[in-house]
Parts: sequence; structure tokens; C-alpha cells
Amino acid sequence: MCNKQLTIFLTLVFSEEDIKNLAPTPGAFIAGKKLSDKGNWLLFAKSERAIWGQIKGSGKNPYSTQLDIVSVAYKCSCPSRQFPCKHSIALMLLYADTAKDFPSEDEPEWVKSWLSRRESKVSKELAVEKDKTPEELEKSEQAKQKNQEQRLKDVSIGVEELELWLKDLVRMGFLELPNKPKSEFLKVASRMVDSKAPGLASWVKSLAALNFENPNEWHAGAVKITAKLYLLIKTYKNYDKLDPLWKITIKNLLGWNQSSKELLALPDADTQKDEWLIIGQETEEIEEIVVQRNWLVGCKSHRNALILNFASKFQGFENNFLPGTTLEAELAFFPSVIPHRAVVKMQRKLINGLNELPEFFTEWKQVFDFKAQQMLKNPWINDLVILIKNVKLRMQENTWCVCDKNEQYVQVIDNFDLEKILKWQIISGNRRDDIALIIRDNMVFPLGIFNESKYQLF
Repeated sequence: MCNKQLTIFLTLVFSEEDIKNLAPTPGAFIAGKKLSDKGNWLLFAKSERAIWGQIKGSGKNPYSTQLDIVSVAYKCSCPSRQFPCKHSIALMLLYADTAKDFPSEDEPEWVKSWLSRRESKVSKELAVEKDKTPEELEKSEQAKQKNQEQRLKDVSIGVEELELWLKDLVRMGFLELPNKPKSEFLKVASRMVDSKAPGLASWVKSLAALNFENPNEWHAGAVKITAKLYLLIKTYKNYDKLDPLWKITIKNLLGWNQSSKELLALPDADTQKDEWLIIGQETEEIEEIVVQRNWLVGCKSHRNALILNFASKFQGFENNFLPGTTLEAELAFFPSVIPHRAVVKMQRKLINGLNELPEFFTEWKQVFDFKAQQMLKNPWINDLVILIKNVKLRMQENTWCVCDKNEQYVQVIDNFDLEKILKWQIISGNRRDDIALIIRDNMVFPLGIFNESKYQLF
């Protein structure tokens, strides 16, 4: 990445709002803002690939803070378990406000070594595989195959148990669902985890999470969940007859992990070079793991991609994606009947603005025709990325809806942030606009709005 591109990225894209979106909590952003005054920093500087600084902390030595501006990652010597910590946030805010005051310098050793470790990590992992002898590779493959066979046996036991439980559920009648203690659902889910099928456990937990106080909501939800779950069970029972792509897809639905390292090592992997607009991001805490979903749209290829990041409460994400930016990169897609999840194979640069607009739907009928086509290919698909033109926000029967040019509307998800609703109204002035959203369970999760060559998050 050239110096000019890096400067454009940090001075124009890293606005205060962007940094606020990167903060792990509102409190972390507020704390970082308090430390972002130039007088709090003992030193700060920049290079082609990083900015760094040192700030006085509560300890004897100052805290050393650094930011990788190529792949957006942070490191700080403070003891905080938040990522980014308040010092990283403060450094970003300082740069956003006073970029011209950051001197261009050679990277100190503590910055250089951290960046070098990040750049060499993936290549070293791949090199380990390449350095194995044919005998070692064969032995490794045999061990992998043995583990797969054992896991399939374990999953089969769980599937049999779950099928019996579902049949008992249907025989007793769905009206008994609200009377079941949550402990029963959790016990069944735990058995699925023990059977190495965490994906099935998630489906069982979703039954327990239904809003049983609203009959109109939980009746349809229970039928939908059990129907899809039973279909998944019956499909798994025909596993040996499935083609390779369907085998991979079913294993993913059951909870098999996909290896990014193995995908990147495949010479015939499905890859796509493009300018990828990061249209939105969602973070969810699942037990002890934090899952970050990043949705991308290829401006030239018109492909959609989902990139997942994982972290714990004590360790941040390895890489960070800044929603609203455009990434010139090559993505590698995991095999599936509908390839969607991807990883970054090679990142070239971050682009300010949009050189080319992606494709849009023009009405809801087109959107749901498309969804029907996708569900014919994969009946379990959800969270479809959609770009649609000429829509507006409207209140319909005490519910927020997105209305198209034909006055057809779709409900916004119930738990959508009211602040984002207000932001959308302020940005649009109640005009019709082109927006990005996710179709989730026949409702919409709005992400952002297009304005000529700019894209703004809600």
C-alpha cells in the first residue's frame, strides 16, 4: 500500500463516528476520548503501515500503543482486556483530529517486531504444512480421516436421540411447549454438544428462546424450527448418498469448524478479487466466545461474502473490519452449495468511497423471488445480504417497516436499535433512498444507506 493511500484512509475514513463503532463499549469510547488530547501523549508518530504512541499510565512505565493501519489491528502494553483499549481509541482519535502533527519516522523496534509477527504468522503456518514429508502428510491425512469417522459416529448417536425427542414433542402437541421447563431444552442441547453436534444444540436452544407470551409469534416459530430441524436430521441420515458439496454444507450446519488455514492452502479454492464494500457488522456473545459477523458486497463481481471473526473476553479479534470502508482484496470462499462465508486471502488497500456501485433490487417482489430461489438451493439459508433502491422507513400498525416504490413493506426486526431508526430518519429526511440490509426470518435488519459514491452506516 502506498503512502498516499494510507494517509487518505486514516484522515478521511477514520472519523470519530468510525472509531466509536470500533469501540467495544460506549464507556471505552468515552474513556478514550478523554485521553485523546495531544498533551496526554509523551510521543506519537506514523509510518507507511502504522501509527504509534506512548502515554503515561497508572504504572511506572508509560503504555506503548500501536495500530496496524493496513489490516486494522491494535496492541497496547496496558493490562486492559478490552480490544481496542481506551489508549488505542485515544490514539485513533488523536490521529483523526491532528494527522498533520504526526511526524513520519522509522518504526521503533517494538512496533516493527509486532507488525512483522503479524505479517509472517499465516505464511509460517502454511510453510509448516509444505515442509512435511509425503509420509508425514499421509499419516496426518489418515489421522484426520479417523477423527472424521469417529465424529460422524458420535453425531449419529446425537441425531437419533434428537429425532426421538422431536417426535415426542410433536406427539404431545406444540401447545405443551410453553409448559416445558427450560432445563429440558438445555439438557437436550447439552447432549447434542456431547455428541459433537453444536449446530443441533443451537436449534434446540432457539426453541427455548421463543416468546411464549405471544401465541402469534411462537406458534409459527415452533413449527418453522422443528420442521427445519427434522429436515436436517433426515438429510444427515442420507449423508453417504450426498454429493461432496452437500456433505460439507450439512457438516457446517451440524457445527463442524471450517479451517481458514486449510482453505488458503488449497490451490483450487474458489477465490474472487474485487473492491469489497463492508456494508455492516454484528457482534454476538455466545457463551465464552465473541463472534463478529462482517458482511461484504463485491462492487464488480456482485458477490456477497460473510467474514467471521472470533475472540474471547480476554483476547481481541486478530483482524478488524471497519464497516463503511471499501477493501481492495482477494477473498477465498469456503466450499458450500451456496458459497458465502469467506476469508481474506490477500489485502491490497483500503479505498475511500466507491469507485463503482454494486447491483440493487428495485422492489420487494424481486427480493423475495431471489430468496425463494436461494432456499430451493439451500432450505436452511438465512441472513441474506440485500441492496434495494428507492425505499423509505414507515410506521405501520405500531411497527417500523421498510416500504418500496410499490408501497409494499417488510417489517424491521423487533430488537432493532431505536437510535439507528432515528439516525436513518435524520439522514434521509424521510426521502426514498438506496439501502443495504439483511433479510432475517422474513424481516429486515437495516445496515446503511447509499448516497452517490458514499455509504453510511445507520
